[in-house]
Parts: sequence; structure tokens; C-alpha cells
Amino acid sequence: MKKMILAAALGAGLATPAFAQDADTSTARDGFRIEARATYETPTVSSIEEDDDVFKIGSAFAFGAEAGFDIAVSNSVVVGPYAQYEVSTVESCEAGFCLSAGGYLEAGLHVGLATGADGQVYGKVGYADQSFDFSGPGLNVSESGSGFAFALGYEHSFGANFYGRVEGGYADLGEVFTINTQRRHFGVALGARF
Repeated sequence: MKKMILAAALGAGLATPAFAQDADTSTARDGFRIEARATYETPTVSSIEEDDDVFKIGSAFAFGAEAGFDIAVSNSVVVGPYAQYEVSTVESCEAGFCLSAGGYLEAGLHVGLATGADGQVYGKVGYADQSFDFSGPGLNVSESGSGFAFALGYEHSFGANFYGRVEGGYADLGEVFTINTQRRHFGVALGARF
């Protein structure tokens, strides 16, 4: 009986390292996520008359949220859809007329690559839409522009569920009021993954 107990104990001891090797070593950050965002944005217009001539409409903070669902496709890579909405505070006024940026909506595909136990670099490619309002004495018109958007960023985890991000991005919004319009942003986000 003692020999059987000793043999069982040795077998369990030898099996433990093998079990540890089979443990999940994935660092991919997958699942549903939601985050609060604060970005510094610069909507710009490109002159139609002169090539490479860019003018800032203004610069200000935008605030909003993003939601996404990431699926692990390997031990370190995730891919999934995302959607975000931000409210702009950009406004430029002259001689009683004002041009202001409105809501910014973006949706597309998010790809992340884990850089260790806590880090992840990511990219986003999507389609964006932003509204603009032009107002003055007896005038109030709105128009929106839409087009291709992309962003690059870094995410750092704080515990099992929470994370912070820094991100920079660009969107080509097409023609708004017959003028080529773009949006550049750089910002931070705090989120949770479930």
C-alpha cells in the first residue's frame, strides 16, 4: 500500500510540470471593451486653388466614447469591429460668421498586437463622418463630410480589466461646403474590457 501511495505521489509530481507547460500563455487582449475618450483635434481644409495648401479651422478638445469587440486570432493578435462617437468643441469666427465642427462618428476594424503582459500596440482603419455648421446674420447651414480614417496607438493594462490608451489619427472627410476637409487628432482613453 505504501508503495502504491509513493508511486501515485511521484506520478503527480512528474505530471505537474507537463500541466504547467499546457497552461494558456496567450497575451492577446480579447473580448468586449468600452472606453471614454478625450482628444485634441484639428479639423483642416485644403485649398482647391493651390496644391498642398492647408488651413486649420481651429483646434480644441473633443470628448466621447468607443466600443469594440476583439477576437483573438493568435496568442498575441486580436481583430474586431469598433465604433466611436466624439463631440467637438472646435469653432472659428470672423466678422460675425462662425464655422464649428459637430459630432464625429467613426466605425471600422481594430487590430491589436500584444507587446508583453501589459502592453499592446494597435491600429484602426475605418469610415468616418463629421458634421459642420456655418452660421451668421440670417444664415445657418449644416453639412457633413465622410471618408477614410485610420489611427495608431498604444494600450497599457491596469489589472485584469482596465486599460489606458494614447492614440493619434487622421480622417479624410471629403468635400464639405465644396472644400476638401480633414481631421487630425491625438488623445487619451480610459477603458474596461470584459
